[in-house]
Amino acid sequence: MQADNKDDMRDKILVAALKRFTQYGASKTTMNEIAEDLRCSKASLYYYFPDKNGMHQAVLQKIGETYFQEMEKEAQNATSATKALFKLVEIRRSFISRFCRLELFKLLNDCSVTVQEQMIAAKRKEIEIHAAIIQHGVNTGEFKVEDVEKTAILLTQAMMGLRFTVPDLVHKNNDIDVELFERVMEQQKALLEIFVKGIQA
Repeated sequence: MQADNKDDMRDKILVAALKRFTQYGASKTTMNEIAEDLRCSKASLYYYFPDKNGMHQAVLQKIGETYFQEMEKEAQNATSATKALFKLVEIRRSFISRFCRLELFKLLNDCSVTVQEQMIAAKRKEIEIHAAIIQHGVNTGEFKVEDVEKTAILLTQAMMGLRFTVPDLVHKNNDIDVELFERVMEQQKALLEIFVKGIQA
């Protein structure tokens, strides 16, 4: 089998898994169901992934890449730094709404080295994107900030802190509590509004 074909098949498996996980939840999806969707044997799935957990991690990584691509695009195309920061909140809201059944919040309780490393890298990436937007604001005279990186870290940590203030945001069936979720997003917008006013030139 050629490398290209291997990559294509792996991508097809991830697409099928993402569809199942999004519709039914990762914990309720079996390897048999994904194999049936692809009309292949379960053994074929194990050729690419050691188990369902490995597949789940690969799906989350793929979605994470898309998430940060959207955020980076917003940062690179920003005309107004303020509008770009608020756009990041909308990207986050859309991402969580679309993919809550991927059991994103379970990662918070996963103490494995791999997951912890991925979460640290994701946090670092968010800080970098926020820093790029804030720097853009400084360059255009929109913001007055002495230490861009420290400001980006403070903003990112404050936003993350709000996400963790609602322990029952996700039900046991992995459906998001829409009312609580929207409340958190409104709090993020309110916090960002106060934050932006504090750094405006």
